[in-house]
Amino acid sequence: MGPLSTVPEHTMLRSLRELVIIPEHAKRTETEEFRKSKERLQEDGHYRCWVCGTTERLQVHHYGIEWSLAHLADWNKVKAFCEEWDPYGYGHLLRNIPLKSPDDIRNLLVLCEPHHIGIDHRDEESGIGIHELTFPIFLIQKLSIKGIDAVPQSEETLQHAEETIKKELPEAVE
Repeated sequence: MGPLSTVPEHTMLRSLRELVIIPEHAKRTETEEFRKSKERLQEDGHYRCWVCGTTERLQVHHYGIEWSLAHLADWNKVKAFCEEWDPYGYGHLLRNIPLKSPDDIRNLLVLCEPHHIGIDHRDEESGIGIHELTFPIFLIQKLSIKGIDAVPQSEETLQHAEETIKKELPEAVE
């Protein structure tokens, strides 16, 4: 084993089962606050995928509290979370202003479609989006060495991803 690994490299296939009670909610439409927040993200230069940096097929994700769960939100806790995990600096900048809506700019994260809702592997059963992966596995897509993805990306086979890691980081998989 190399210096970067404590266990041999291995492929892990999991089935995740979640039991969540999502309250009834009205069909969501784009609010004026959401439109203004998206415009501000664009004006401030944040309109690119937070994970991969692309400017193609962008969507805006509610990362602290989803609209479907907003009825359950303790907005003081949501505000504190958005100040702690603050990808664009708005949590700190707006810390003296109450947070009362999922469409508040402090609760938004720009992602490309694959990194948001993407189920786009060749197997069409798995995906790279924040709605498809556990958070630690989603994050490694942003935090890994450039060109090396532990999560097979769009149109990439598992075999290709494994070969790339073995080629680029042989000491991690000895």
